[in-house]
Amino acid sequence: MSDSSKNWPEPVSFLQSMQLDLPPSCIELCPSAPSYFLIGTYNLEGYEGPSAAASQNTEAKEVEKQGEEHNDDDTEATVTGEKKGPQNRDGSILAFQLVDDQLVHVQTLMQPSAILDLHFNPAPGKQDICATVSSTATLALFLLTPGNAQPLKHLKTMDMASMCKTAEDWLGSKDEVIFTHFAWHPTKPDMVAVTTTAGYVHLIYLGEDLVGGDWVMHPEPILTHTLEAWYVSISPSLSPPGEEDDDSFLLLSGGDDSALRYTVCKRTRNADAMDDDDESSSPYSIEALRPPVNVSRGHDAGVTAILPLGLKDGESELVVTGSYDDRIRLLSIPAYGFGRAVELAGSNLGGGVWRLKVVKEEKGLFDGQGWRLTMLVSCMHAGARVVELLKSGAGEYEFRVIGRFEEHKSMNYGSDGQLSKEGTISVVSTSFYDKLLCLWKLELGA
Repeated sequence: MSDSSKNWPEPVSFLQSMQLDLPPSCIELCPSAPSYFLIGTYNLEGYEGPSAAASQNTEAKEVEKQGEEHNDDDTEATVTGEKKGPQNRDGSILAFQLVDDQLVHVQTLMQPSAILDLHFNPAPGKQDICATVSSTATLALFLLTPGNAQPLKHLKTMDMASMCKTAEDWLGSKDEVIFTHFAWHPTKPDMVAVTTTAGYVHLIYLGEDLVGGDWVMHPEPILTHTLEAWYVSISPSLSPPGEEDDDSFLLLSGGDDSALRYTVCKRTRNADAMDDDDESSSPYSIEALRPPVNVSRGHDAGVTAILPLGLKDGESELVVTGSYDDRIRLLSIPAYGFGRAVELAGSNLGGGVWRLKVVKEEKGLFDGQGWRLTMLVSCMHAGARVVELLKSGAGEYEFRVIGRFEEHKSMNYGSDGQLSKEGTISVVSTSFYDKLLCLWKLELGA
């Protein structure tokens, strides 16, 4: 399709905006209580935003305080591995509620490290659990209890060295590491994948109840990049014939080296796990079933977003990617991780494609042969876009910009939205330097 913006609709205006105390780096609605959402902030003098985190990794890694309560109740949370010392990067987690189309600030939890990413657990029954990753390579869990005056409660924090006893063996001189992004496993609520400024992608096991025992990082990276790793995604993968099981998955990552990497992994329970009393050992082993595929051509800058669609083109899996090069792309990845990805469609959105989220799905179009997905896209300096991905009855793919929001005057690193029964999407979006939070709407149709 043409990348011309002449046919784009006029920008929409905000219903409400407010300035935050600290620069926002990430935002997400709570899936079990979508009127609530959380914002993570990153505070550092001279900091250029999440995409410039690598330039800061020579600064002090130690945190200002350890073991301090992040909530006002008497329940003691767990903090493991963080050291006392100077820290000139900090942040916060803000809880908001949408009430009658109004942004209501509910709570602020100050954090000893800057927050780079946050996501709620997608598993049924655990969608009130949110995890964050930070500038000091920590993973933290929080519980959101809607209706409480202080709904957000800190549960547990561990750092990289505590989760992986052998980290120093393979990190070498890369001793100052930032966690840049993470993803929950979509069907295994006790597993996350995390990316780092060292260029590594790790899997972490949290335990069945998530907070009871030590969290364990797989001792070696599953995927590696030559520069900073910016994004990771996990997609349940169809197993090759004769290898059917629900423990295999496709792991995909993007990095500042402009590469998309992926491999098929399998999680297997260790035979001696039941007899092992060492909480620092994972009951699972991870095996890469395929050598990692390195797609070094196709993206003209760092790969910053990866969205598996759960749809196929023939026997290949469809994945949407975003990049600093301003383009959104639809890729076809061969079944079971064999072979190279192929670009099926692409479009220039006018700004670096930092985050992607599907907000509406329409299947069975064109006599059952086509479908339409509507995505909310955070486009850094260009603001937010609402983009359709259409598959026609003839099997052709096309991106269309159907909405845009350009009230942000700096980097739009985070957006999230909720679709009403009437077909209106309510969006909360943020921008970094101006510390702006906006609420806006777009009619998509029922």
